[in-house]
Amino acid sequence: GGDFYEVFIHPQGDIWLAVGDVSGKGVPAALFMASAISLLRRELSANQPATPDVVMANLNQALNADLVNNEHMITMVLVCYSPTSKELTYANAGHVYPILWSQKKLLEGTESSVRPTYLRAGNGEPLGILSKWQTEAGRLTLSEGDALLLTSDGITEALIDIDGQETMLKQTGLWQLILDQADELDLQKLLAQLNKAGHEQHDDQTIL
Repeated sequence: GGDFYEVFIHPQGDIWLAVGDVSGKGVPAALFMASAISLLRRELSANQPATPDVVMANLNQALNADLVNNEHMITMVLVCYSPTSKELTYANAGHVYPILWSQKKLLEGTESSVRPTYLRAGNGEPLGILSKWQTEAGRLTLSEGDALLLTSDGITEALIDIDGQETMLKQTGLWQLILDQADELDLQKLLAQLNKAGHEQHDDQTIL
């Protein structure tokens, strides 16, 4: 079990990103992870892929009975970006909210005016909870220089020290780590900064 991710560029140009997390451990969880990735790739490989909310509903329909019988569930966020229209469409099955901000403004030094947008629309239950997964996809138009970050809860629930107290990073702490990077966003440096305190890592950490 654990985290999984997918980056898929459709022949027609759309860019798909996904980050997911299968509950539980052992062989059943690992099989569900493999099944979810395989089903997702099949959905995205269609000549005209459905919107992220429909893809999510199709995944739930295919996996729900087995997930329920084995007492597992899957959280996942799925986004599709169209370079031609600059539209971002997304759906979320109980996963950590994606973060969107203007990296261009951040690098220009207008940090005080830069605020993150947490993509809360298009949110539904984790896969394997309800027999029918249904929600309306979130939509927005990106601007030049925007940055989008997808993570797993292994990032937002990582333990850090604040004034000698051990606490979870959460999304507010993650945003502060992003602000602390003076140059272009480097995910390897961000992970190194997150784990430099020497805390034991209790969960998979995925950031995309």
